[in-house]
Amino acid sequence: MKRIFYILLLVVSLSGQAQNLMDYSIVLRENHDSIELRAAQELQSYLQKALHHNLPIIHENDYQAWQKAIFLGETRWTDAEILNIDSLKDDGYLLFTDRGNLYIYGNRGKAVLYGVYHFLEHLGFRLYTPSALYVPHNHELMMPQLDEVVNPSFAYREVLYYYPNHSQLYADWHGMHNRQDLKKDWGMFVHTFRKLIPTEIYFDTHPEWFSEINGRRVKDGQLCLSNPQVLDTLCVRLAEMMDENPSATIWSVSNNDNYNVCTCEACRKLDSLYGGPSGTLIHFINQVAERFPDKTISTLGYQFTRRAPQPAPQTQRPDSNVNIMFCSIECGRQEAVATAPSEASFRKDMEDWSAITDNIFMWDYVVQFRSMMNPFPNLHILQPNLQYFHDHGVRMMFEQATGADNKTAWMELRNYLLNKLMWNVDVNVDSIIHDFCSGYYGGAASEVEAILQECHKSLIASGQRLDIYGYPINGVEGYLSPDQIKKYQSYFAQARTHISTPEEKDRLRYLELSFDYAILELAMSEVSEELTFFNPDRTIRQSMLDRADAFVQDCERFGVGSLVEMGRSPEQFRADIDNFLRKSSRDNLAYKCPVSLRTDADSRYYAKGAQGLTDGVCGLLNYNYNWLGFYGTPMEAVVDLKARKSVQEISLDFFFLPLSWIFVPQQVDFYISNNGKSWKLLGSQKGHNPVELARPDIHTFKIQNLNTKGRYVKIVATPLPQIPDWHRATGNPCWIFTDEIIIKG
Repeated sequence: MKRIFYILLLVVSLSGQAQNLMDYSIVLRENHDSIELRAAQELQSYLQKALHHNLPIIHENDYQAWQKAIFLGETRWTDAEILNIDSLKDDGYLLFTDRGNLYIYGNRGKAVLYGVYHFLEHLGFRLYTPSALYVPHNHELMMPQLDEVVNPSFAYREVLYYYPNHSQLYADWHGMHNRQDLKKDWGMFVHTFRKLIPTEIYFDTHPEWFSEINGRRVKDGQLCLSNPQVLDTLCVRLAEMMDENPSATIWSVSNNDNYNVCTCEACRKLDSLYGGPSGTLIHFINQVAERFPDKTISTLGYQFTRRAPQPAPQTQRPDSNVNIMFCSIECGRQEAVATAPSEASFRKDMEDWSAITDNIFMWDYVVQFRSMMNPFPNLHILQPNLQYFHDHGVRMMFEQATGADNKTAWMELRNYLLNKLMWNVDVNVDSIIHDFCSGYYGGAASEVEAILQECHKSLIASGQRLDIYGYPINGVEGYLSPDQIKKYQSYFAQARTHISTPEEKDRLRYLELSFDYAILELAMSEVSEELTFFNPDRTIRQSMLDRADAFVQDCERFGVGSLVEMGRSPEQFRADIDNFLRKSSRDNLAYKCPVSLRTDADSRYYAKGAQGLTDGVCGLLNYNYNWLGFYGTPMEAVVDLKARKSVQEISLDFFFLPLSWIFVPQQVDFYISNNGKSWKLLGSQKGHNPVELARPDIHTFKIQNLNTKGRYVKIVATPLPQIPDWHRATGNPCWIFTDEIIIKG
């Protein structure tokens, strides 16, 4: 009887009929490794969730030929059945069914594990986020017919986002690398000149090792690559670091994050000899690489070295163990780099580098760093950009998002889509987006897709640049216009009527937070009658305050810690709103009063000129709008209150962002007068400029409890005499920016 049963099984198998997965065993080789064991356990665990049945995990010696099996990794059965193993590349894998059995095979890294997750997706499983797993509950799951070789488009695939770094499952499910993977291979990662030759150790004794700018050596610059002592010292320190971390195979020896390339006579001579600053850099890096032939030395094609070495007497080519980390930081995100007229120079640089090396690490950028919760409709350019990079020989792909510990607008979908594209740059993007929205947003999927489509359509129609360092105000004539925001709000209202679970409600709310952020920012710029914090009588709209409070509360609930790359919490954003409302209040004796400036604001940052200091329109955390800028000169403003009035308090704000050469004044002096000629000093306040390069802030200067009277108020803000020594632009004049003078009676 048993023999007849086995014969029947064989007939069914050979007939090509699909087999129920409940009939299968998972087979491993006897000396399986930890990845193969984990792959088997993961497959068993997830199938149990769907089938409510545990598939047994057995060793190949216990397998009987009549059994239905899923063979994982290298078994003797796999070797006998699979003929196209040589077609695998990098950590690619294959899925192959034959006579009812499934073979999942990969011979590098976590390839077998990746193959298991891919098989689960064939069955209908999805992992949209670490907490959003879809399981197809079906006791009748059948084995599909498969014959796939899946090779990744890029050998290294990383999206610097929250999920891959806080969930190893999420990273592995999607076959992605994270910071932990990078640390295994990289001894140092990017902008390492300052680590290899620290200014705090060497500048005082060897200033000649550092960049010469305008005839003086500076701390916050690059290295003097023409100095042979720099090469020797750097290599000694690099060797010490390699001894401490011998397993690391890639070491970055690369420019600091600034434009201060050395301009000494010797370096300029090398630039002309080797085809520009990048040629001088490659000449230097090749010498480092020659001393460490068993390591890969990575350096930067970034900012002043983005342009590849040009034809010259001794044009440089990177040696075989030199990696070029090529960066797209200057590019707009409104159109693909392959077709955007504005990106012609980037295309030339990409093509020039790919012509001289096949060892390129592409560093791309996919979020808006100064407004990380702002809607950022760049989904339409992700695929064509990745295709372009792939076609130009990029092997290592890095997408910088909001970092390993920050959350941002559209994070879930953007991360998911990038995962799919890095494995297959030609995947059907529309299908991926639709699948994600349907599975993640449930009943609200159609409205969410409509919102995404409207954002992208209106951006493209506007012809405006989408910048990674932009702000909501940059989209006010396009995808964030008042009319567009009304459309989005209508879609959200409809979507809320279609959601059916608390999870879907939270997911929709997280998406809506990005639009609330834009609304609040635009309302502080008072771009329309609807987008403002004020009623027609200038009383504050309670609905806007409620929106601001809900935004902060929900950011906290969802774990959104920073709204700006360099740090600005939702609570600080709420404080910025309060400061804006304080300055915009009509309870200001200076409101609409005449103002005179001893020296006009710079024409590049003029706002409304002198009258912009009393117009009730305040600056935000963006110095390009509603701020008056003064370059290297004091700001001396006189406000005419039109009559002699009681004055109790005087205040004004100054912007702070040393990265853009903007410092707060070293001192602000406050005066009062009855006739505009004879002045009484009311008080002075010293400014504090912390050693903080890239974190924007607003500093308030205030004197109070004055108990005085007068008609004219004068404020004199004295800038620092020059940019301080610690800064990369030391010796240059600095900017001061202010927006509104507040006088209280």
